[in-house]
Amino acid sequence: MKIFKLLLTIAIAGWVTTALKPQPVVAAEEISFYLSVLGEFKLNVKDLAIFAETGEITPEFAYYANRLDDRTRQQLRQILQTSFDVEPITVYRVTNMAMGEDFLRRLGNIIYTHPQRNGLYAIRSALILASTEPEGLTAINFLRHFPTEEMQLNTDKIFAIVKEAQNFFQYKDTTIKAIAEQARQEANSQLKSNFDNLPNLQQPGKYRVSKQTSTFPVNDLRQTATGFAGNYDLNVDIYTPEQLTSPAPLAIIAHGLGSSRSDFDYLAEHLASHGYIVAVPEHAGSNNNYQQAFLRGEVDVDVSPVEFYSRPRDITHLLNRLEEHPKYREQINWSQVGVLGHSFGGTTALIASGAPVNLDRVREVCDSDYEVSRRHRFTLNVSLFLQCRASDLPPGVYDLQDERIKAVAALNPVTSSVLGIESMQQIEIPTLIVGGTLDFAAPFIEEQVHPFLWLTTPNKYLATMVNGSHFSSVSETNMAGVNEFLKGFRPDLGRDYLKALTLGFFNTHVSDDFQSQSYLTAAYAEQISNPELPLHLIQSLTPEQLTTAYGDTPPTSPIPEPVIAAKPERTRDIIAEIERTSRLKVGIRTNAAPFGYLDSNNDLTGYCVDLATALGDRLSQEFNKPIEVVRQPSSLNNRFELVAQNTVHLECGANSIVSDRQDVVFSDPFFSSGTRFLVNNHNSDRIDLDGQLEGIRLGVLKGTTTKQYLEQTYPNAEIVAFEGSDSRSKGIQAVNTGEIDAMVSDRVLLTGEINRQGLNKNNYQTIPEQPLTCDYYGLILPTGDPQWRNTVNTFIRDRSAKQVFDEWLGKYYPQAIADLDYCQNQREQ
Repeated sequence: MKIFKLLLTIAIAGWVTTALKPQPVVAAEEISFYLSVLGEFKLNVKDLAIFAETGEITPEFAYYANRLDDRTRQQLRQILQTSFDVEPITVYRVTNMAMGEDFLRRLGNIIYTHPQRNGLYAIRSALILASTEPEGLTAINFLRHFPTEEMQLNTDKIFAIVKEAQNFFQYKDTTIKAIAEQARQEANSQLKSNFDNLPNLQQPGKYRVSKQTSTFPVNDLRQTATGFAGNYDLNVDIYTPEQLTSPAPLAIIAHGLGSSRSDFDYLAEHLASHGYIVAVPEHAGSNNNYQQAFLRGEVDVDVSPVEFYSRPRDITHLLNRLEEHPKYREQINWSQVGVLGHSFGGTTALIASGAPVNLDRVREVCDSDYEVSRRHRFTLNVSLFLQCRASDLPPGVYDLQDERIKAVAALNPVTSSVLGIESMQQIEIPTLIVGGTLDFAAPFIEEQVHPFLWLTTPNKYLATMVNGSHFSSVSETNMAGVNEFLKGFRPDLGRDYLKALTLGFFNTHVSDDFQSQSYLTAAYAEQISNPELPLHLIQSLTPEQLTTAYGDTPPTSPIPEPVIAAKPERTRDIIAEIERTSRLKVGIRTNAAPFGYLDSNNDLTGYCVDLATALGDRLSQEFNKPIEVVRQPSSLNNRFELVAQNTVHLECGANSIVSDRQDVVFSDPFFSSGTRFLVNNHNSDRIDLDGQLEGIRLGVLKGTTTKQYLEQTYPNAEIVAFEGSDSRSKGIQAVNTGEIDAMVSDRVLLTGEINRQGLNKNNYQTIPEQPLTCDYYGLILPTGDPQWRNTVNTFIRDRSAKQVFDEWLGKYYPQAIADLDYCQNQREQ
């Protein structure tokens, strides 16, 4: 949680510089600002310091202070007094990580040393130096340590931000009123229940609870505190009601970014005391241990983009392991599974429940084009810095739903961009969203209220804690070190609310106890609500209600514009076609070892051959009849046409996933590699990749993206294009004979061909150590059949497919992991 809290700290420190109206330009000793017509104004930093320390308003400061009302002056002084005790090395690490640098670059468009120079580095320097002061990181210290004599502000942008913030806060206030009014109407229309005669869901249940920590080995790709790994241990706390007499429902709790599985231990105990088996996994790539490893410099990335894939996969792996476990297989009622998550864990829970990662929307919002995108606009929505990490995921369709999940509860989730309206609309199971109106990490309107509007599931609920924060429901023991400003009001009430809300929700929609429906009403929320932290629970809300309450067009549209006008896809039922014809048709490359190639007997073999066989076996079991696997040789020239023209149902090979093909789609990535130069030991010193490679002869396959890359990157090199079914073999032979200086291709294909020919790999080198390009391989699939794509994606993650992977690609996997680590984490630093 420390990184997220520190990002909020830095954000608050940045917002301080825009606290005065009109907005100033800050220098090391004085603040100066320029307004057209009125001219230049100045204020000494020491006058601000006197005001912060004593409350005294000096004559110089009076000109500005008198233009603020009493409440605003008090708030300004409180902000100036706020101190954050944080180590300089931590500030350095956080401001150099991708999310921190993203925020500073946005802020640097407003605060800078020169209009043509982003202020990122100056702001970073001031933050780091301010954190070395004995009193800690404060706004005054930040101002004093700004590294130039004059700090300029873009007053136009600041005024726009202030206006935007004012409008947004007004919109938030009117939205809260609209929710309260909707809750009142729902309460008046609902059947009255005497809650005094009903069980108090905030109290412990009848079961004693035992807790056990289990470790399940998982064979899957994951970021960990020691780097990328192809397998890892999934640590899980399991809370079990004692003396169960029948299988119990299962609840899974996913923790947030930089947190741990103890964040909601009180809630796990509570649910277990009411008869639930509760499993709380540790997400190894974004937990507190990982965060500490990052801050110590042991890993290079704050949050890997792959975490948006790995976290929901953790939930699926957990369900698989519990279902295989002799004890839990019998103890759990597998038709009654619910999942709950907080913050990033809430997003995790929603993804696992049917909302796929929305790459189109997150890339539109977070496009890295500096000049034209919104990525580098200053924003008050801190959660975008996390959500934008997903924009660097490899291309693919990240539908990670686990259909065993029957209901989902998301507490303070981040959703607006990484999921968006398109994905939220795909959730079909009962959904509870909980938000706090003072949540600075995942703003209430954008991340919870609007996403609630997007839900189309008939059973949906929005719980609102007025004055609740991002941490209002976190375990008390895990709140140590959280600034009081960030804690919010009465978190003890927030925890009690959550006990009742989640238990009532899971009882109704997981355990099928529909008598518990009365707890999921506005009337019940009103009954347990405390004026210090008012609680509202509603089941319906419309964009029109929000617009009417605001009295104008809202500053953020409740229903966003579509990302791209989707082209209607052809409708095709490949699964039905395979069942009807009893044939699975697969295109397989014949010259791409180890994926597909001809062996010494001229027989087609390789990973893709065995994968096709395993898929045929799976379909045979599903259809309860034999399915013939028809293998169609494919090549670089015809691989897309074979699929687009319905000659085959899929094509398997070293196919880099691209986004510019309209005639086919791709499966999720199943392998990663990258371009390198294959040279022999005698001429490796001739290749200077930092130079122009003038006169160097480079072999490459004709018609590939690698050839385009070489022509653009090394225009002075001599490109020798090889074609035909034995093109890569010819290229390696040309390296041996000296006809060319290097053969350029993906490393796995170069190594695979050397192994196929039985050559001595010690006679060759692949350079450089890090890949020149990053390629993610996927199966080529027809358009117009998302069910077939989902079937294939599910299969390639299945155990039988992994066995094929281990047999053929296992020895190449360590290098693939290293390449993926570089491509996803290190290259962007």
